[in-house]
Amino acid sequence: MKLLQNRSYRSKWKFILCIITILIVPVQIAIASNQSEDNNTNVNTEWANNPVVEEFYVAVEEMPASSDVINFNLTSMKCPNLLSYDLTTDSRLESLNFSINNECQIPATSFEYTTSMYTGNDNISRISWLGQPYYVIDHNNKSMNITGFLVDEGEDDTRLLREKETLALPEGFAITVSDIFIDDGDNVEIILTQYGEEKDKQIVNESEWYEYRSNMNRSGQTDNLILRFSVETLFCGWTYNFVKINSLRLISSDVLRINNEDILRFSLEDSRISWYEQPYCVIDDNTTHLTIARLLVDKDTYHTYRLKKGDILMLPDGYAITILDIDPYIPLDKYRVNDFGYGQFLFSLTRYGKEIDKKVVREIDSYEYTVDLNGNGQNDNQVLRFNIGEIFSGRRFDWVEINSIGLISSDVFRIENSDEINIILEGYKTNIENNGTTVTVVRDDLTKNINLAKDGSTTFMDNWFTVKVNSASDAVIISDTYEHPIFILQTADTYISSAEIKPTTYELVGAVEYLYSGYADVNLTSKDNPAILYYDLENAQGHETLNFSIDNNYDPPYIDDPYRIPADSFMYTTEIYPTRDHNDFKIAWLGEPYMVIDHNSSTVVINKFLIDERSDDCYQLSIDNPLDLPYGFNLTASINDSNIACFSLIKDGLEVYNTTARAGDMFQYKEDLNSNGINDNLILSFTVESANKPIGSVMINSLWMISPESLMINDGDVDMLATYKINIKNAGSTIEVRIKENYYEYIHNDIILKEDKLTGILNNTFFIRVNGAVEVVKLLNTTDTQQYEHELIKRRVNSDKKKMPDIMKNDTNRTDEITPDKTTPDVPVPGFGLFMCIMILLFVRTKLMEL
Repeated sequence: MKLLQNRSYRSKWKFILCIITILIVPVQIAIASNQSEDNNTNVNTEWANNPVVEEFYVAVEEMPASSDVINFNLTSMKCPNLLSYDLTTDSRLESLNFSINNECQIPATSFEYTTSMYTGNDNISRISWLGQPYYVIDHNNKSMNITGFLVDEGEDDTRLLREKETLALPEGFAITVSDIFIDDGDNVEIILTQYGEEKDKQIVNESEWYEYRSNMNRSGQTDNLILRFSVETLFCGWTYNFVKINSLRLISSDVLRINNEDILRFSLEDSRISWYEQPYCVIDDNTTHLTIARLLVDKDTYHTYRLKKGDILMLPDGYAITILDIDPYIPLDKYRVNDFGYGQFLFSLTRYGKEIDKKVVREIDSYEYTVDLNGNGQNDNQVLRFNIGEIFSGRRFDWVEINSIGLISSDVFRIENSDEINIILEGYKTNIENNGTTVTVVRDDLTKNINLAKDGSTTFMDNWFTVKVNSASDAVIISDTYEHPIFILQTADTYISSAEIKPTTYELVGAVEYLYSGYADVNLTSKDNPAILYYDLENAQGHETLNFSIDNNYDPPYIDDPYRIPADSFMYTTEIYPTRDHNDFKIAWLGEPYMVIDHNSSTVVINKFLIDERSDDCYQLSIDNPLDLPYGFNLTASINDSNIACFSLIKDGLEVYNTTARAGDMFQYKEDLNSNGINDNLILSFTVESANKPIGSVMINSLWMISPESLMINDGDVDMLATYKINIKNAGSTIEVRIKENYYEYIHNDIILKEDKLTGILNNTFFIRVNGAVEVVKLLNTTDTQQYEHELIKRRVNSDKKKMPDIMKNDTNRTDEITPDKTTPDVPVPGFGLFMCIMILLFVRTKLMEL
């Protein structure tokens, strides 16, 4: 919302805003109070165990018959989810090059990583380091000091803050709106604190910038910009005034110094890694092993939990936060109570019902609970942390806000360097060139090649990228560990660029930027674009293609819809291929792997792969510890007196199959998927590893499962994919999808791309968005959230069995087994106040029209 230029009209709108504020604010508080005033609640939040660290393929190479070397030449243009690409400045200054020989080694002489400085649109010196953007504090021929961006938002990223409100930021920073002065200078007083200590106080005018600088390079001058944002607009309210800010940017106070000709040793301590598609936090590391703990909760400042006295926030692994007392009127040091109140509250931290900590914290403080997880005798491993937001005083009760909750498991695991996993943290050497603007990293010892883990993973540098070799050593995939995959593609006349997108239901996988021609050809394949289309590493097969063009060269031009995908340019294809043992056939369909049940020239029947694990992926089952599987399946196991395992497979509460098996046997559950009257199609299988009668548990491995629901694809089908026609070719081995033709209205079959709007293709499997400001077309795809939950036991991971001190999981007095009733979210609902607000707003509008 922008300010009106006419001051007389502005005063009228102030009056309207005041009336709305009078009606809305009390109603919201009253409704929130009625929801939980009488009874304290257990806030048993659904802590979804979705990985916050995921692996994404960025490059694939297959060993050619005529050569014994695979060359990887990765650039920001080709791999933007691995190497940083700045769309706004066309920065593509990172590259990574290495080779892999037929002995599964990276020759030391082939390894080279290069990155260079560039200037952003904000005239700030930046550099990409290991795929992430950094702020350059200073640089010369001998060294470079850089620091990471904690927040880096643009003009469209706005925040609305009311008077006396505090905005919590990373690393303990907080912005507090002390006072807003409207019609008396039109400015706002901002107080900046870090961990409760005042760092700065300024009065900033509307439409001007707030800037806080500090001395980060020991130059004696406060010339390094730490925090800045724009004060966009001031609003007048009856109870509160408001300020809208945008373009918030905050850099970290931790400085990374890169010296010329320095030997780098990377540490993964406190970093996050993806271990078999699950998120973990590294407790410590060395050249022989990693000690890791499961990452259970990882929330940011946007995830806020509001609690009142007596409320309990239930967390995973038996943890709970109980609010014992709230005092919203305790002032910050140096301020009077009636001038600047912060408040404080007392809480208790329990685990499995036993109190392990109790503390008083103030608004904008950060809380950390640390224990000894690595056996060094010191409580220096952070298990739980959260930030304190605002502390409110209500008419009927007070409440507090906490955010940025982080929690790791107290059970740690040790990953040994072996033939199946290799972690390369040492042996890197830096060179600073070009007057201190370019950094190159090579191997320190050029005579010592890097041995890759065969049929396993080798992780490099700061857990930056991973090289995976399949079991036959004839295909290699490079993967990274970012939350949103970003992929850049390149053609002769155009290049693909990218920018991060926040919604969690979409993944940004590419973008097309027009240069001069206004026409772009996009040709995607599984091998060239594994972040978008499916590539089967184990079988070294990838047969999906997606081709289309984007055109805005129409004559006469379409003013309202200038961007189109011509119907005749669009084609998606996929092919059936055999598995390596030739026992089954597989196919990729819209970026996902499927098992082929039946196929001919008119019909292809496929079922989606749900689980496909190896012999070192184990699960321990019992009557009391069932394995929950997708599509409502549930597997339990017991052991009879002969040490034979008895399995029962349940679906939607009903047993569908039971059998017995000994150690070494294979469990197989089959159904009739091709309608031949015989249950001959394998749905679920695993190997029985052991059956232990004394402890009453069964160990299984090599879990494999496909969906019980078949997808039938028919030749000439025009209904499965709206506006598309499916053709089956090559005796049922190839599926082709094109846009349906319409001879009389052919132009209307083109896909129209709306500016700044998402346009779905292939039943919204992918989305395209045209950014009209810079003529960028973004390609996105949807995420699949189907998951199953159970403790996965890795044979290569040995539990150190380090527990939290003084906590007994087998305590008979545990209270965490009781699942509290779910409470209604603390969200205001429409009521009488809202009705009165609408009526008065209509009345005011009528009066204004009469003026």
